[in-house]
Amino acid sequence: MLEKKQELRYSDHIQHYQRDGDYYDFFSPDKLMLQEIRRRYQEFFHLYRVESADRILELGSGGGFSTETLKNKSPLFFPLDIPVGNLKRIRQQVSFPVYPAAADAYKLPFKENVFQLVIMAEVLEHLSEPLPVLKEIRRVLKPAGKLLISVPYREKISYQICIHCNLPTPTHSHLHSFDEMKLTQLVSDAGFRTVKITKNCNKIPNRLHLNYFLRKVPFHCWKVIDHIFNSIIDKPISIILLSQKD
Repeated sequence: MLEKKQELRYSDHIQHYQRDGDYYDFFSPDKLMLQEIRRRYQEFFHLYRVESADRILELGSGGGFSTETLKNKSPLFFPLDIPVGNLKRIRQQVSFPVYPAAADAYKLPFKENVFQLVIMAEVLEHLSEPLPVLKEIRRVLKPAGKLLISVPYREKISYQICIHCNLPTPTHSHLHSFDEMKLTQLVSDAGFRTVKITKNCNKIPNRLHLNYFLRKVPFHCWKVIDHIFNSIIDKPISIILLSQKD
């Protein structure tokens, strides 16, 4: 049974995420998830300092939370997703240049060597074949361009029975589990060099709602607290990797 689970694939991932966009509101997560997302993007833009001339592509842009930081830098921002409705809402809520693209990550609609930065926040674990997507990202990045990835850390993939087909389906459509070694090897296989990898948002304070109560604490102070928890109990929600195109 385990082998069958590991071989599960989307029959049509584009149709899946088009419908997902119709049923799930990416712009209004619950209060705990919201703080987790905000701290994730704060870590992203702590690792990569955005310049106003940067061209930035985000794959699976969801609720457009990266724009909270990017609005202060006004780069050229290209949110890419499958649900068109999400992209329209992102464009409506920002005042700096935004160029939405409804497209598939396996075949990016851009020329080679275009972007300084590509972002993938909690996307890689959803892909049936992550490596071809990473190679596509490498193609559209400028020489020495950067890739920021976050993925759930050492996630135990669970399954439920689909009410339509009576077959096992993975929770949250997560197909892969990552740790530091697996993630760094994957990006290396795609032609990237790992610059830094960090652990983000420990599960213990998150479950105790401490991250919510500390929501107004500056990022650098919160990061010290989070680091202490991760040093004591190795239970971060996600790992974040910054890599560079070789």
